[in-house]
Amino acid sequence: MGKSLFLILLLSSTLSVSAGNRTETFTLKDKDKTSQKVKEFIANLNYKECESPEFTRSLAFFMDSVIIQQPDTVFNISCKLIDKCSINTPCRQWMLEYLFNRAVASPIPWMENVWVKLAERYYLKQSTGNEDPGWLERLRYTVKLKRNCLIGENAVLFTALTPEGKKLDLKTLPGKYLIICFYDPDCTHCKEVIPYLHKLCIKYDQKNLTVVAFNTSDDIDLWNSFIRKHKLQDWINVWDPDRNISEYDSFYDTPLSPSFYILDMERKIVSKDIEIEDVETFLIESLSPQN
Repeated sequence: MGKSLFLILLLSSTLSVSAGNRTETFTLKDKDKTSQKVKEFIANLNYKECESPEFTRSLAFFMDSVIIQQPDTVFNISCKLIDKCSINTPCRQWMLEYLFNRAVASPIPWMENVWVKLAERYYLKQSTGNEDPGWLERLRYTVKLKRNCLIGENAVLFTALTPEGKKLDLKTLPGKYLIICFYDPDCTHCKEVIPYLHKLCIKYDQKNLTVVAFNTSDDIDLWNSFIRKHKLQDWINVWDPDRNISEYDSFYDTPLSPSFYILDMERKIVSKDIEIEDVETFLIESLSPQN
């Protein structure tokens, strides 16, 4: 790739990118311009230089500052870049590794969507045979955990049990936003965070916010005591001690306790893998009177 192509991209790029939870909104004119830039960039790529520093810098600029920053767009263009390389060539391997690793390392939450889908399409279906089998097995397990709980995707709304043993279907719950909080009442951090979350959420009515507090332990006495102590009866309290009704751990990745998922009115996942401070910020920004 010559320096002229990089300079053309640099000078002609007028689209800003988002580095947070949100993606940018673009007009059709913006998208048409970007589509043309994408075609020109891919058409002028010299894959023989794929491991050169200049190639890497140009590709990074293209991915970050030229294409529209939305998960499907980033994934689809990544596939175009990879598929332009011949199968089982060093260039294809380099391109896949570069785009996959940059998505994994990205601080943007929805970039998880990109690397999960790249893993499914290439590493787990079109493996070159050069990957370590142990690494592939770990990747397969991780993708399975992540696949059903990606930001922007529809959340799986399961059925679970109330403290009284009645079944409750999350599909029936109201609220502009739904917070699902997975926690263990015996967890030290949860003992601090869950009462604080309750204090944050109590000011919002069910028209705007519903909280589902999912107990991941199998101790019903400890759970009921925790609910009474912290006056959580106004929440939707559920559990599934045998994990055979909700199967929640097949649909939600909960590496931490507590683990928060925020769903919008259409029950798409808008935020996850966040701390209580992030939940507080989200509620202030999304449910303030002007919103």
